[in-house]
Amino acid sequence: MRLARHGFLLGTLSLFVVAIEVRAATTVKVMLEDPSSDSSVKGMEMKPDRTSAPAGKVTFEVHNSSKALVHEMIVVKTDAPPTALPYDKKKNEVDEDKIKSLGEVSELPPGKSGSLTLDLKPGAYLLFCNQAGHLQGGMWTRFEVTAH
Repeated sequence: MRLARHGFLLGTLSLFVVAIEVRAATTVKVMLEDPSSDSSVKGMEMKPDRTSAPAGKVTFEVHNSSKALVHEMIVVKTDAPPTALPYDKKKNEVDEDKIKSLGEVSELPPGKSGSLTLDLKPGAYLLFCNQAGHLQGGMWTRFEVTAH
């Protein structure tokens, strides 16, 4: 009986230790803004509530606060500046066939939200909107993923 009780306690303790190792996704809230969002916004802006997260699952909750424009958020692993991305001047956007996008919250109408969960490794990332002219207008931000 005593041995069975110890076995039960050890089993319970093992489950508890395993449960501690499982990490919940880090949530990053991202606001996509332009001058129609608010009179204080002077250009295209991508505003995350944090600029880094630990490696692992990261959920981006993206909200387009514009009253007039469609926006999106694309995630690319790179430490290069946005100007280094392959840009199609005729379309006024990044050529998405020539980059390795890890995922996106695509084409959010004004006032709408979307989310994206990725399993990210340590390194530098670029988040940007690829609607025509938006990247060049400043709708991008850096994001850093750190080791645990």
